[in-house]
Amino acid sequence: MKFFTPTKGAMIATLTSIVLATIKFIVAISTGSIVVLASAIDSLLDICMSAFNYFALKKAQKPATKHFNYGFEKIQYIAAMIEGIVILFSAGYIFYKAILHLDSKTPLVDAKIAIWVMILSIVVVSILIVFLGKIARSTKNEVIKTDILHYKSDLFSNGAILLSLLIIEFSGFYLIDSIFGILIAIYIAYSSLGIIKTAVVTLLDSALDENTQNSILEVLENSSILGYRNLKTRIAGDRVFVVVDLIFAEKITLLSAHQITDDIEDRIRKIDLSKRWDIIIHLEPVEYFKDSHSSFIKKESF
Repeated sequence: MKFFTPTKGAMIATLTSIVLATIKFIVAISTGSIVVLASAIDSLLDICMSAFNYFALKKAQKPATKHFNYGFEKIQYIAAMIEGIVILFSAGYIFYKAILHLDSKTPLVDAKIAIWVMILSIVVVSILIVFLGKIARSTKNEVIKTDILHYKSDLFSNGAILLSLLIIEFSGFYLIDSIFGILIAIYIAYSSLGIIKTAVVTLLDSALDENTQNSILEVLENSSILGYRNLKTRIAGDRVFVVVDLIFAEKITLLSAHQITDDIEDRIRKIDLSKRWDIIIHLEPVEYFKDSHSSFIKKESF
């Protein structure tokens, strides 16, 4: 499974997009179809984004440095946000062209050619989605997940384009070309907003999902501590960061506290073995809270 890596996935996606974009542009120019042109523009964006993702992934895999102590995992979210913004603007352009095309009564030169090209595109994109899906499941990589979402939207739009071309071929209703172009633009815009939201939320260091957070709390509740405080979590790619203060009994030895802490860390890591966990635990004696205004979350059994 060594072949299934995020960087190789991005590289293969780029090459696939180059082939599809070239074919679609040729067919769009020769037939005059606005929906095929929209698909060609989308494939052209795929080339730019997949190439951008490839270099972002290469950078994200670099180890931490003196100036970037936590590594470069967040680069993939910056890449995802930029991709979402570019896709949103492309949706606006497709919408604009489709509106202009509503007044045009120029029929397609040959819908049959466009139909076969879209069938080819659907088959190729389906194979690519399966391939990228295997990579995403094994690496939990956010950029690849974003790419999959993008290509799934491509699959939907390609299916809609194929349907519109079939309607044109068998009914001669050329207005459907612009109508489907508008619908595709709206769908692409909606998908891009989801990509942007996910990237922004992660870049702002949102906490882990509720299920994972509850699993961590369950570990703390079932440990030999008096309580805890200042639990903070965040995620970047497949790397999870956890910070927490643990409260220990007055007469516990440092060795015992250290062993309990190691056990807690091990059990937290087992919550999701596919992720890399960076856990920072601060040990505090319960006496500290007797003479201060600070407080902590007591275990239910305490």
